[in-house]
Amino acid sequence: MKKLVIILGILISGMLLWQSCTKDSSLTGDIDAREAFVGNWSVTDVCSKQTYGVNIQLNANNSAEVIIENFANLGQSATAVIADNSIYVEKQDVGNGYSVSGNGLLSGEVIAWSAYNFETDGESTECSATFKK
Repeated sequence: MKKLVIILGILISGMLLWQSCTKDSSLTGDIDAREAFVGNWSVTDVCSKQTYGVNIQLNANNSAEVIIENFANLGQSATAVIADNSIYVEKQDVGNGYSVSGNGLLSGEVIAWSAYNFETDGESTECSATFKK
């Protein structure tokens, strides 16, 4: 009888230990922060006083980046790094003589760009914009 209790205790302990070792995606970081940024956005641009669209998609070549199509309404794409709910466009040439940079913060379905810049022919313009899904 005593052996049966010991064996039963070992089995129950083993089952509890096995149960505690199952994978929990919320603990392992399986959620891709970039997913919240992906989609079509309507942009209200303070500088140009325009509303236009951009599309943000995952960069298949870099797990920390997204691609923003039509950034600054220039008809060109820019790459951006995502860190939690922040988005960063490091200075880069996007074509047609333009370079861009900037940063924004995602809150719900709104990205508030506190500052973004575009340059052409040595002239730099600093703007702010709001992206809404």
